[in-house]
Formats: sequence, structure tokens, C-alpha cells
Amino acid sequence: MMVKKAIHYNTIQNILQHYECPDSCKAECCRNGQVHIFEDEFNFLKENYPEKVKDIKSDLLVPALYVMTSPCSFLNPTNRCEIYEKRLTVCGMYPFKVNDSGISLGLQPCPLGFMIIKDISAWAMDTISTADIPAAEKAEKLLQWETSLESYAKEASDFYSRESLQEMQIPYDELEMLSMFLRSKK
Repeated sequence: MMVKKAIHYNTIQNILQHYECPDSCKAECCRNGQVHIFEDEFNFLKENYPEKVKDIKSDLLVPALYVMTSPCSFLNPTNRCEIYEKRLTVCGMYPFKVNDSGISLGLQPCPLGFMIIKDISAWAMDTISTADIPAAEKAEKLLQWETSLESYAKEASDFYSRESLQEMQIPYDELEMLSMFLRSKK
């Protein structure tokens, strides 16, 4: 699928393989988020789970997409996905989210997303610490990352109670480097 290539889906999967949602996850993304579905995914669901697609409607703004009303009809009583192995593209990317910038993805500071944000911050701070730059510049950049991490920690602590969140923006061209960093770390 061309869309998956455009949004670097495989690279995101390479990143996400190093993480799993903690047991404390309350599936906020599935219970309260908007789940966008591509037409081929909708057709698959309609064919295989006809009783569950009644809450899926055409997206009025983007006719090639469908939207599932919350909570997701595939969420079981223990807040886990019943079709996890065949999950939708948007679900397979979460906590990464496509935005309309065309150059980056957002990373939500949910419990899983914050684990990734901490690793990104550690990677950036390690890179800065070993960089050959003036000490004052190094100290300033490290302080910026520490402040940023504290800000995302606040977002993560309020994750379940806020309607909108500050997402970390990750340029597409940095996703592969993050994937390589995580591979080397594990």
C-alpha cells in the first residue's frame, strides 16, 4: 500500500517492536480517539466482522476514509483489541500520528509514547553530550531537552484527563535513525 510507504509504516513498526503498552494502559486511544480507516480496511472489516461495522461511517471531510465512533467496536471488556494481529493502519502506528505537515509525525505522550519520548530524549542528550561544540552551547541544548522532557512528563501524567495534548514532532527523516538507535540499544 502506497500510503503505508508514505507514512513510513515499516520504520514505525521497527521502532514499536522495542515497546509494548504497559498493563496500566486504559486504551484511551481506542475508547476515546478517532479511528480512521482506509477503504480497503473497511471492506475487510465489513466482510469479516459485519456485525461490528455499524459504527463506522464515511469521513465527510475525506471521502476515501472512514471513521469509527468511539469506543472502538473491537475493544474487548478488558480494554484489549480483539483483532490486534489484523489491526488497522492507524492502530498499528499509535502512539505515532500522521499530521498534515507532510514532513513529520506526531508522537502522543500516552504511557507508551512517553517511554519512546524518554528514549528519544536520552538519545538526543547523549548525542549532545559527546558533540564537539562549545560548553555553553552544549549546556543550553541539554537544558532545552531536560525542559522538554519535563513538559512531556506533565502531558503524560495528564494524558487520561486532557482533550488535547502536546505531541512531540518527529521528522520523517529521523525515524530511521531512531530505529537504528533502538536496535543498537537493545
